[in-house]
Amino acid sequence: MNRASLYFFMVPLLGVVAILQSVVVPRLAIGHVRPDVMVLVVVIWALLFGGSGALLIGFVAGLWMDLLSGGPMGGNALALMAVALVAGIGYNRFFRSNLLVPVASIVLGTLVYSYFYWALLALLDHRLPLLHTTTRLILPAVVYNGAIMLLLTPLLNRLPEQQEVG
Repeated sequence: MNRASLYFFMVPLLGVVAILQSVVVPRLAIGHVRPDVMVLVVVIWALLFGGSGALLIGFVAGLWMDLLSGGPMGGNALALMAVALVAGIGYNRFFRSNLLVPVASIVLGTLVYSYFYWALLALLDHRLPLLHTTTRLILPAVVYNGAIMLLLTPLLNRLPEQQEVG
């Protein structure tokens, strides 16, 4: 499959994932915490295919999320692109040889996404208390996403080695 067809396939797939994130994932909440499926998708893409391709995936995924949310247009896109930059550091070689790389990537990715989006909301005068947001939403989401990534890593390691797409 060439790059263009891979990205062409990803655009509607990311739309489906965004709908699942909005409709199904709230039912998977533990307390008030739910997994960030789009963050997981962007981090996994960055680990498997490299950061440059993940930037495009993060942008498209973020636009889908922005269309379905009541937040500022472009906010999710920018936050997920930041996640792609951070997660792209663990691309392929390190990922295959070390279990900590995917877990560290999702932890950092979730933190970057959450605080980037929080800062954007603060700039737009949507005041959310930082300590309360961190302790009640962000840190539990980090744990939730980390646990999911820990479960997915053995499956991801079975995928064949890839050239960077992007």
